[in-house]
Amino acid sequence: MTFSIDHPIRWGDMDALGHLNNTLYFRLFEEARVQWLAEIGSDFTNSDQGPVIVHAACDFLYPVVYPATTRVSITVEEIGRSSFVLAHHLSTAQQPERTFAEGPCKVVWIDYRQNRSVPLPDSIRQKLERYRREQ
Repeated sequence: MTFSIDHPIRWGDMDALGHLNNTLYFRLFEEARVQWLAEIGSDFTNSDQGPVIVHAACDFLYPVVYPATTRVSITVEEIGRSSFVLAHHLSTAQQPERTFAEGPCKVVWIDYRQNRSVPLPDSIRQKLERYRREQ
């Protein structure tokens, strides 16, 4: 299963070269990730435990230019004891078959008070499995 969100690009999102500023790809990935976490029931804003990003990367394959509506899709690549790796895939509504950017994100589940990793809750692990990319 894949989770996807659409986001219209604004004129002000362009850089001096006329394409989507590279920092905004990370913002788009972040917005998709936060909405996905809410969908799977992770209320990390009112909890003693939750996700922390320990690694994020992006491969910029093709420039996105205005006007466009981006589509960011998320799948789960790996599930560990206390962590998981997400794959982000960015296309556009205008060219859904083309991958404009992609990148992984490693998330560690931590105890916020102790600032250390803890095992993924079973309820979260089960939901992660639903979004796991078929190998």
